Amino acid sequence: MAAPMRRAKHIAAALRGTYLQGHVIRPEIGETFVVSGIDPARLLEAWQAAHLAMPVTGRWPVFTLPGELHHGPSAAEIAELRREAQTLDPWPVFTRHRVDEPQHHADVERYVRAFLGDEMVTPAIEQLGLPTTAKALARWTYDTLLANPHLAARVVHGYEHLIGTRQWHTFSEVQLVLLPTTSQWLAPAWLQYHGTPSGNGVAAWAAAMRQWEQRWGAALIAAWGTMLQFTAQRQPPPGPQAWELAGQLMAVGGSLQCQQWQLAIALTHSDAWFLHDRP
Repeated sequence: MAAPMRRAKHIAAALRGTYLQGHVIRPEIGETFVVSGIDPARLLEAWQAAHLAMPVTGRWPVFTLPGELHHGPSAAEIAELRREAQTLDPWPVFTRHRVDEPQHHADVERYVRAFLGDEMVTPAIEQLGLPTTAKALARWTYDTLLANPHLAARVVHGYEHLIGTRQWHTFSEVQLVLLPTTSQWLAPAWLQYHGTPSGNGVAAWAAAMRQWEQRWGAALIAAWGTMLQFTAQRQPPPGPQAWELAGQLMAVGGSLQCQQWQLAIALTHSDAWFLHDRP
């Protein structure tokens, strides 16, 4: 992979013949460059053009809102983040949304009736035993749906909005930031995300993205401050891998407002992810 291009005219030449041809390219903080004037409705097309040129430009593209670049990391900061992202287990860090509440008879009955129907209340209580926990109940629901295609067909409306780019946000004005690295998981050196915990949250965010890239071909497309958007080259198979990935995404995106089993099913059909963590 080429070293990052340092001049706007060279980047412009690398983007010639793509949708980004003719767009204004200017240097920004932290040795980044910003491409402005992009039609938000053509966000993915613009990102793909910059990504295809990355072997030449040496820069990973990511969308942000205008004015969102506030930090220019030093070489030492980037080196430290690289080291941490390659060694840190991020999942013990993302714990803010992992309260596992006890569930009693009335709780299980209400939950199962709402999602699966009256006829599944008795099997749930018999198979789970009481009291149980919210996580155990959600996992039982997931396993039950995987084992019962007829029942699963009845809950499609509960997760179909999680598939693909349906949840992606568009804004009236955006900017495409060209980071001086081809390692997308180093983006937290320049960008901010509300969902990063205090302490070593930035390193955990970087480590999570590195894992997702290696395992699922996840590519960071946009960082909107409280929201992250990714594409994914590979989908998890139904079962433990999809369940695990859904739990990871919900740990980083604590405002997704869905059940883990809904997201786990959606991920097996989706080539795009959306994370949200609002104040």
